[in-house]
Amino acid sequence: MVLESHKTLYKELKQEFPYLDICLWSTRWLIEWMLHIPNSYQTIIEVEKGAEESVFYHLSQDRENVFLHPTQELLDRYARDSGELIIIKNLVSDAPLQIVEGVQTPTIEKILVDLMVNMGPFYVFEGRDLESILENAFEHITINRDKLLRYANRRRKRSFVKERIDQILRS
Repeated sequence: MVLESHKTLYKELKQEFPYLDICLWSTRWLIEWMLHIPNSYQTIIEVEKGAEESVFYHLSQDRENVFLHPTQELLDRYARDSGELIIIKNLVSDAPLQIVEGVQTPTIEKILVDLMVNMGPFYVFEGRDLESILENAFEHITINRDKLLRYANRRRKRSFVKERIDQILRS
């Protein structure tokens, strides 16, 4: 599911920052599980704390749609109808990651937790769309609940995430 553009972007970043831990994924990966299809997508680049500004400035030289730790208000104001956005965030230490087609990506457990607790850049995945994503993910693929809850605990949101999942899956 990793697009060629993502592979190219990841290789560019690894060439520029060879020792930096980088994780890349796209909200495009969630479309099949959503009720409403968004008009723009986000490529999320997570990097070690302290390196996010360097990555932001590097990517901003050639691109207009790069945002560093954006709020919902900032995205509403400046990112509307911008096509694919690039959002740069801090990578949480000990986050569950995997290598897919040569690109370090988050596991589905990390993506689901981040969608539930990071409403800032993911505000389009609220309400019924978030419920649909969770329901479909748990129905169609194997989710490691221990890994998911361990990461949620790392984010200090274990009870919130557990209650939310239990609530959605009971409906």
